[in-house]
Amino acid sequence: MTPAKEKSIRSWIRKMGFKLSKSHNLSRQARKINYYTLNNFGVYEEIETSAKGEIKQAENKPHKFTSWTPWGEDFEVNSVKDLSNAYDDFLRYNPDVAVN
Repeated sequence: MTPAKEKSIRSWIRKMGFKLSKSHNLSRQARKINYYTLNNFGVYEEIETSAKGEIKQAENKPHKFTSWTPWGEDFEVNSVKDLSNAYDDFLRYNPDVAVN
């Protein structure tokens, strides 16, 4: 994923009001996971890190955002449009969720 796409996805997450609900490092892999949630909809971000936990340079790190559909299927988010469509599907499937 390009740094510009990463930035646009993070910006959309922030503008929509997602909250960082959990963050942790995987012990045997050099990978950090950030979980963001908004009204029971979630997306998580995987960041490859060095052995000391430092984030690797953008051109060397595979960076990935993953979300899930209302039907429980995980999918990799490649753009803001993918994430926006998934959130819209979530709202259509869960009409009782209050939009902030």
